[in-house]
Amino acid sequence: MPPELPEEQPSELDDRLVAENPDDVADQAPLTVEADTEVPTPAMVRRGWAASTFESFVHRDFTLFWSGALVSNVGTWMQNAALAMLVYRIQPDKASLNTGIVQGLSGIPVLFLAIPAGALADKVDRRKLLIWIQVVLLAQAAAIGLAYDTKVLSPLRPFFSLAIVAALGLIGGIFVAFQGPAFQSMLPDLVPRKSLMNAIALNSAQLQTSRMLGPAIVAGLLLVGAGLGLVFYINAASFLFVIAALLAIRPRAEFHAGHAGDPAHAPGGKPGESKPAESGWTTLTAGISYARENPAIGVLILTTALLVFLGFPYVIILTAIIGARIPGANVDQAFSIVYACNGAGALIGSLAVAGLPSTIKRNRVIPIALLTFALLIIAFSFAPSVLIMSAITLAAGAAYISTSSLVMTSIQAAVPGYLRGRVMALFMMAFMGVMPLSAFAFGPLGQAIGPDTAVLVGGIALAVWALVLIARPGWLTAIGAPSGSGGGAPRG
Repeated sequence: MPPELPEEQPSELDDRLVAENPDDVADQAPLTVEADTEVPTPAMVRRGWAASTFESFVHRDFTLFWSGALVSNVGTWMQNAALAMLVYRIQPDKASLNTGIVQGLSGIPVLFLAIPAGALADKVDRRKLLIWIQVVLLAQAAAIGLAYDTKVLSPLRPFFSLAIVAALGLIGGIFVAFQGPAFQSMLPDLVPRKSLMNAIALNSAQLQTSRMLGPAIVAGLLLVGAGLGLVFYINAASFLFVIAALLAIRPRAEFHAGHAGDPAHAPGGKPGESKPAESGWTTLTAGISYARENPAIGVLILTTALLVFLGFPYVIILTAIIGARIPGANVDQAFSIVYACNGAGALIGSLAVAGLPSTIKRNRVIPIALLTFALLIIAFSFAPSVLIMSAITLAAGAAYISTSSLVMTSIQAAVPGYLRGRVMALFMMAFMGVMPLSAFAFGPLGQAIGPDTAVLVGGIALAVWALVLIARPGWLTAIGAPSGSGGGAPRG
């Protein structure tokens, strides 16, 4: 039997928010009210777009956390770009298949470990957990660099070399699986609740900034004659920055002081929110139970899974797409340019979400953003040149991250604080755990029918789901309102 979860009836929640902010929330759908959590005050609105967009930087712990994560993630995306190039160099004629396998193995642990990782994130000191994870990832990056520089990885031994890369990727993926829920659920410990949505969006912005900078730096290093091995060493060093930031911050010091053990005063907690006693099994499955009893949460998680599975192959098999569609192109250079443009677009999208006014009805924006992304990757599958690819992927990156950020912020705000790690683990399963399934599916599919055709198939299927959401708006209007008859099926 699923645990009895504390909840507010939708009518009571709406009445309370309307009473507190009659001009801002009286005409909003329940999803919009839940997603915004706290409507900005008139004073905040008068500060202007820039001040409201970057408001979370006034909090020391968040600024340190954000800065350390930015440096580390730049290194991570440098490594991701270098690995894609390395796999292509080892066996160019099987690039789509090999890239799918290697990326699939590095991401598959998230699919199986996200739920226990979420439970762990709710039970231990998240800061210490993240520090030890960074230490292991540092060692993994250094090991890849060493293997490359000592010629252990070589086109002369393609199977052995790919096996080494895949094994090291799998080890890193295991620890990334535990990092995701801890990282995401730690954000509410660094800012007051009124700044939570802004902090989540800015955190997404730093990730997208790193996606843009990482490949661009790799391209620059290769142009001046640096080897790929240097990229892996730079990534290893970058983890020192996030370790330093984690050592310097003191989560909950400002917002939890004097309220230890009281969920109503914990970051992300709500008045009247109390933590029920849990068995070991309930601890693991509480997030699933919550998503099952809140159908809109389930629809958002499903949407994230489809977004990644059907939409992300245009990045996963990008080297194969460029190699097949543009014969004679410098694949390394073209890949870096298109990849960096995708990151730039994602940065634009995340900043746009950070600056969205609270009156935006996000339950209506999410399907539109999803459909826009689907149409863009359909267009990408026909792009005849690197220039057109770059232009399309700039827009696609913005649409992709806008969709995922809107979904994530809506889920974060709607979930009780003591369940956040476990429900966010479901989101991480959909966002990162589905990625290897996409790689496993679209890598071989691209090898069989052509990588650009495989991307086209995914885009069409994703567009169909977006149209379903547009046709059934009722599926995204009841966050926080469990279904009365069980089963968790969307109502509409």
